[in-house]
Amino acid sequence: MLPSRPAPRPADLRGLPAASRLETRAALAVTAVATAWFALAAAWEMFGPLLAGHYASSAGVGIIAENMLRWEILGPVWEYTASRPAPAMYYCHHPWGIFWTTAAFMEVFGRHDVICRLPAVLLSAATPPLLYAIGRSVYRPAAGAAAAASFVVLPITLAFANLNALEVPVMAWTLLGLWGYVRLTQTSRRRYLAVSALGLALGMHADWPAFVLTSGLLTFGAIRAYLLPKRFFGPMNDRRYAQWWVLTAFVAALTAALYLALFHQAGKLGDLLGSYGFRSSGNAEPLAKVLASRRYWIELSFTPIAIAAGKLAAIVCAARLVLLRREHDALPLLYLATATVQYVVFRQGADIHIFWPHYFGAYFALAAAALVETGAALLERAAAAPLAHGAAPPPAGPALVALALWLAPLAAVLRDGLPALRYARETGGRFNERGHLIHSDGAKTAFLRWLAPRLPEGAPVEMHEGMKATWAQVWALGGRVVKPTRPAPKETPSRGAYLADTRFLLDRDQASLARRFDITAVGPFWALGAGAPTPAPPAQGARGIEAFSFREREPGLLAWYLVSGTEPEREIVPDPFLTWELRTHFGQPAEPPAGPPETLEQKRIAHNIALAAGDDARAAALRAEITAALAPLGARFDDGTELLGTTFHEGARSLLTIVVRAGGPATSDVALTVRSRVVERAPLSTTMADPVDREVGLPTAISPQRWRAGFLYADPVPIRKRPGTEVFWASLRARDRGRAPRLVDSGGAPEVEVLRLR
Repeated sequence: MLPSRPAPRPADLRGLPAASRLETRAALAVTAVATAWFALAAAWEMFGPLLAGHYASSAGVGIIAENMLRWEILGPVWEYTASRPAPAMYYCHHPWGIFWTTAAFMEVFGRHDVICRLPAVLLSAATPPLLYAIGRSVYRPAAGAAAAASFVVLPITLAFANLNALEVPVMAWTLLGLWGYVRLTQTSRRRYLAVSALGLALGMHADWPAFVLTSGLLTFGAIRAYLLPKRFFGPMNDRRYAQWWVLTAFVAALTAALYLALFHQAGKLGDLLGSYGFRSSGNAEPLAKVLASRRYWIELSFTPIAIAAGKLAAIVCAARLVLLRREHDALPLLYLATATVQYVVFRQGADIHIFWPHYFGAYFALAAAALVETGAALLERAAAAPLAHGAAPPPAGPALVALALWLAPLAAVLRDGLPALRYARETGGRFNERGHLIHSDGAKTAFLRWLAPRLPEGAPVEMHEGMKATWAQVWALGGRVVKPTRPAPKETPSRGAYLADTRFLLDRDQASLARRFDITAVGPFWALGAGAPTPAPPAQGARGIEAFSFREREPGLLAWYLVSGTEPEREIVPDPFLTWELRTHFGQPAEPPAGPPETLEQKRIAHNIALAAGDDARAAALRAEITAALAPLGARFDDGTELLGTTFHEGARSLLTIVVRAGGPATSDVALTVRSRVVERAPLSTTMADPVDREVGLPTAISPQRWRAGFLYADPVPIRKRPGTEVFWASLRARDRGRAPRLVDSGGAPEVEVLRLR
């Protein structure tokens, strides 16, 4: 015999669990704050340029949408083409719903950076209210508020709230489908049947995990309706439930058949299967070992508090489902199963994408509703006898106390979520990138946007592999055909341009380009081509480098929020000082600038100009000015190179600049490198300190093999601080098989500390 089923709380006229007015108002207030906060977090920088990292995939979605509109095709093509792309170019690893959605936005609003983010921002803003609606419908208002608040404090949901990729739409649409399912079972109204089927269908058009969730829900529905005794979960409208089941199963089958047909027509079914075979590689490793290797990413994404609460909630939801026999307690468990399949089965994807466990955020929110409901029920039982069926709504006190007790640990989670949000934006969603060098591409994108309108319309652009081309770079060039990882041209491009980043270009290749071509240099970026601009027409028959620099300033409050909170505002201006420096180092005629130096960077080059002209007094005076502005280091290497000191600018994009006095040309290919290490966890943080040593410094634009004795050089190092106390060390390291210079009187240390941030 089954134990008697506990009587549910009374319901109001809408079929919702009854609740007091005070509880409802308090829960709505919490939900409103959570929704506003999450919408603001998602909309941060939404009008700004798309940069490198995982966020660059939003630019890829924009490229696909533009191709769909330009060529009137249904299939996604990641790259711009000069002619209509064939179906063989279609991207067939995921459903195409997010691409169609972005194309619809672009058709209405035009081609803008914001269009690449807007669908995700809107769906993220809708997710907390949907979570509230589910928690309110299944349990009570306080539980709904707990679900909404839990979702918006997690570091991973904050970090990727504006990523127009897969997880955000899948979660938003499937939560809509689950809400429709809950309300259908409570009211048997057709409108909710349609809402449930629509939400799940849109989720399945967004990505495959929605199929896993829908399949789980259908399986549970079949067991609930046809295998278990009717008294186990209580009465139901058999006809309406069967209609929902058949419609949902039909929609799932139709959606799967649609994509199988489309992929087959494009000849990409094998490619699809191969991609998921690749994503699931690594499954031979024991799961415990895999999770241990990802420990920091997991803690950084969820915090130990949320992880512990999520484990507890899984047990509570399972116990509630079995003991209380309330069918809706299965919903958090179904989402947990979906997230687990995504994270555990496709291990290769999880190893390189920190956002892979994003779906656990939706599970955590739904599970939080169950925890608060359970806590409120226990408090009610402790305060008085449980209410009989048909009694008045329960008092607000126990529910609000349970909600308040839950919000306390959420505040601790948010303490780690806030810095994670900025850390994610600074790194393009890559966080520590397992210690690899991270480029934001902020300056590079400004260069590309400045260059694009100066090139002939429709002219293609080729890039050296050192440009490290991304979808964001291709998008920034305004729809041009871009050919990445191309070797240096043998002759000047007739229509387009060839681009290189000299920081990742061998010195001999720089010299070859400078000898054979007219070059427009913008900071470390070189453009070769007939359309590349110059500050002024060169003298008749003259060849050489003409240089521009980035003039940076901190964004105002409005620009900080809407455009760029993690990069400075940049203006590209002619730079006669940099022109002299580049021409001098590459053996070209160079005229000293007419005006006096104003910035520290100009004074550095002016010092070199004076030294080259034999004006030792002028050079000494300028060096004294420069040294006075530096935090001294006084670190010397055995080849005569000296690290004079540093400056540190803290702002939207913090910048450490290391000033070096060269002992002469390096005898081998060496680079001034900067690495960082987190030596202490952040105060009040529950997340472990990042255990990875990270590469931070970029190579200098002028190779040390070309340095001149006594000249001063500057190495600007963007600082994207990790949580905790982070220490930065500099050293000279060999990039080839040569020997790197060693520090003198360093006590055996191979590097010198240049910055410490708490």
